[in-house]
Parts: sequence; structure tokens; C-alpha cells
Amino acid sequence: MAKPCYILADVHLQPDTQHPINQAFRSFLTLWASQADAIYLLGDLFEAWVGDDLGLETYAQDIGAIKALSQQGVQVFIGTGNRDFLLKKAFYRATQSQALDDISIQTIQGTDFILLHGDQLCTDDLQYQKMRRWFHNPLIQWLFLKLPKTQRNKIGQQLRAKSATYSQQKPQQIMDVSNQAVETLLNKHPNIEHLVHGHTHRPAIHHLEINEQTKTRWVLGDWRPEARILKIENGQPGLVPFNIKD
Repeated sequence: MAKPCYILADVHLQPDTQHPINQAFRSFLTLWASQADAIYLLGDLFEAWVGDDLGLETYAQDIGAIKALSQQGVQVFIGTGNRDFLLKKAFYRATQSQALDDISIQTIQGTDFILLHGDQLCTDDLQYQKMRRWFHNPLIQWLFLKLPKTQRNKIGQQLRAKSATYSQQKPQQIMDVSNQAVETLLNKHPNIEHLVHGHTHRPAIHHLEINEQTKTRWVLGDWRPEARILKIENGQPGLVPFNIKD
């Protein structure tokens, strides 16, 4: 029997290493991931990441736990989200993990999946998409990472505060994924049935009919307080809960 694979997102690890979310994540690595063939983390693994130099210090215990998992022979794939898009080479070296593309096609147990964080699909939120293009500009990132550590931390805190205010003021439907963006992405990959993403914190299974084909959009949950993870076992995907108490 093949080992399972897990796909998860939006853990939002906290700077406090003893935070319940951090403890739950390390428990997941020990109890579930250690028995897996591979795990895929689709962004926002961290609450904030303002540079590898700072992040590797702040999240040292969690980084060490991911590295230990990799050294056990479990394949670890990690993508970026809107909170940790500054993950760079030093992070991947420290965790011995593999980077995922912004939109990644992965074959898992013989089935192809489209994997992404999900904010790329929120195309109705024009203001957010403009900000996203700005933050993903290599020159902007290079200039930001040249700033002193204290200044980067301060800017990161300010951006998170603005994001919280922004989310409260925006209609929920604008911040959700666009059906048109989902359909466009699936049409680019007509032979792939499964699309998996996080970001919206609205775990669900959506069955879609596109060009007379049935597609499935799997939406992962965040970890506050119970995760919703995609488990693939014997080629069959399904959303499963992982509770902090597990």
C-alpha cells in the first residue's frame, strides 16, 4: 500500500514557538507527515516572513522540524503565499525542501493536480492584484531586503495591520476567488481534473462542469483552530481535519 500524501496551506506559524498553531504543526509533522511519501505546503506557512535572515532565526524550531522530516526521506514541497512571498534560497536550503512554482502542476500517485496558493484567483479584487504585482516585482523585493532588520519588521507589522483593516472593509465575495479565473486556469490544463488552493480560509469541495468535463476545486482550510488538509491515499483525494488536539 502506497504511503499517503498531504496538501495543506495557511498554517500561519507565529513568532511565539510555543503558540498552539506552531505546536499543532509540529505534531502534524511528527504524527502524520512522517508516515507520508510527500507533503505540499501551498503558501502562508508563516504569519510573516520579511527575509530569510530574520525568518530563520524567528522560526528556528519549526524550520528544524521541517528539515528533520526531509532527512527522514519525506519529500517536502513549499510554495509561497501573500504572507511569505519572500521565502528565498536560504530558507529552502535550511529546510531541505523544494520550491513550488506560483502555479505548479504535480503528479501525485498517478494523478495530476494544479497547486497554487489561491490569491492569484482573486481577480475581482483589483486593488489587491495591483498590490500583489508590486510586491512580486524582483526589484522591489531586492530593495526591501536591503533594508535594516528593524525597518523590515516594522514595515511587515504595518502591512499586516493594513491587511486586517482592508479585509474587514471589503465585501467577502470580492476577496473570494473569481469563477472566471478558475475556469480560465482549468481551461489552460484541459486534461487535469483537480485544482487545489488555500488563501480564502473557506475549506470546501466544488464540483464544476467545464467543457463537458467534471472538475474538482479543493479549497484548503487554515489552522485556526482546526486544519482542513487534502489527503491523497491510493490515488483518492479527500479533505480531512487535523485538530490541534490530535
